[in-house]
Amino acid sequence: MIRWAVLAVAAVLCGPPAAAQARLFTADSELQITIAAPFAELVRRAPRSTDPFPATLTHQPASGAAQTYQIALSPRGLTRRTRGFCTFPPLRVEFQSPRRGAVFAGQSRLKLVVHCRPSARHAELVVLEYLAYRLYNEITPLSFRVRPARVTYRDTSGRRREETQFAFFIEDVDRMAQRNGRIELEVAPRTVTVEQLDPAAAADFALFQFMIGNLDWDMRAGPEGEECCHNSKLIARARAPRSAVVPTPYDFDHSGFVAAPYAQPPPEIPVANVRQRWYRGYCRHNDALSAAAERFRARRSAMLALIDGETRLSAARRATARRYIESFFAILDDPDAFRRQILGRCRG
Repeated sequence: MIRWAVLAVAAVLCGPPAAAQARLFTADSELQITIAAPFAELVRRAPRSTDPFPATLTHQPASGAAQTYQIALSPRGLTRRTRGFCTFPPLRVEFQSPRRGAVFAGQSRLKLVVHCRPSARHAELVVLEYLAYRLYNEITPLSFRVRPARVTYRDTSGRRREETQFAFFIEDVDRMAQRNGRIELEVAPRTVTVEQLDPAAAADFALFQFMIGNLDWDMRAGPEGEECCHNSKLIARARAPRSAVVPTPYDFDHSGFVAAPYAQPPPEIPVANVRQRWYRGYCRHNDALSAAAERFRARRSAMLALIDGETRLSAARRATARRYIESFFAILDDPDAFRRQILGRCRG
């Protein structure tokens, strides 16, 4: 009896097998999804509440029968949910009992990044943010994987028109950490020191954020009243002692690469708009930047190929995205610009 109890506890701690956990994020084909929920009520309450609603998610595979899951669906986030600009909030999907062998096997809670407004322009913003995740995947496996989906939103009350939009799922932090042999650190702001951050990972993080023109993040802190960290998660091999802590970024809609119409640079950063880059990495990690720059150069062709191959973007939008990333590599390739715009602007 004791032996079976120990095995049961071990199963809970270890979680589902790695293959089951990873299946959703081992492909980049577009999932065909229908979510049925009381969307009229969910959208109405979203600015004030993140309470979940009972819903169903149906996945139609390329071949075979459709798979339906009972889920709890809730609005999430802050800017897109509460600031009044977006007419549809980001979503969180909680699976009640995903079946073994199905594409969502091993998943429990997932973020779903959705359109802000129902227009072609806003649909492309979601694609650009999806691409940002893919670009960072090219640099390091210590990053969140994503899976694209074509989602039909069906209002079970019949008060809201059905619509189909591009969206994408983000890998859960626990799964991402486990895939890399690490665990998530849940800590208060500024309790992890700069010295405890892994220099190579921190350099990759900061250089990537500079590449996509993102200023809406912090590796060690968050807005007042929030837990650590702002638009990043910390993972490590052990909870204590804290060493080689890896910051992992997410949420790129305020970046210059995406250039959402509601995105504004932080008031303390001396730039006119989010398309202007400003390096915010720590000076302590400057010695790791040359090696990080080489990792980015090594993946330049692969990253540009991702942009060129993203047919969900218009040709004009692909060209703009490519030029923006190429302008980053122009800085890397110019020793004086690298020294002035990156090394010379480090923090602390």
